[in-house]
Amino acid sequence: MAQMLTLAALADDPDRFYLIDVRDAEDYATAHVTGAVHIPLADLEARVGEIPNGKTPVTICGKGGGRSAEGVGVLRKSGHPNALWLEGGTNGWLAQNT
Repeated sequence: MAQMLTLAALADDPDRFYLIDVRDAEDYATAHVTGAVHIPLADLEARVGEIPNGKTPVTICGKGGGRSAEGVGVLRKSGHPNALWLEGGTNGWLAQNT
């Protein structure tokens, strides 16, 4: 199973991470984690080159889990072995930040 980034760890050092929202465009437009880049899960492998060096990529979906873990798998196979998924996803982040 993919490793998870806690909301507390993200809050402590947000500049360390490159946040990738893997949901569809409609969900992203409705609400998303501040600073998250929208790359739908279906496009992630093709767009992996957009991830900057020196940052840990973190995938985000609605609740955290399914799509996020799948996104981490794609990232790890594409040369980002330290990729993480965000605990609680967008919903968890919104609960703590709105």
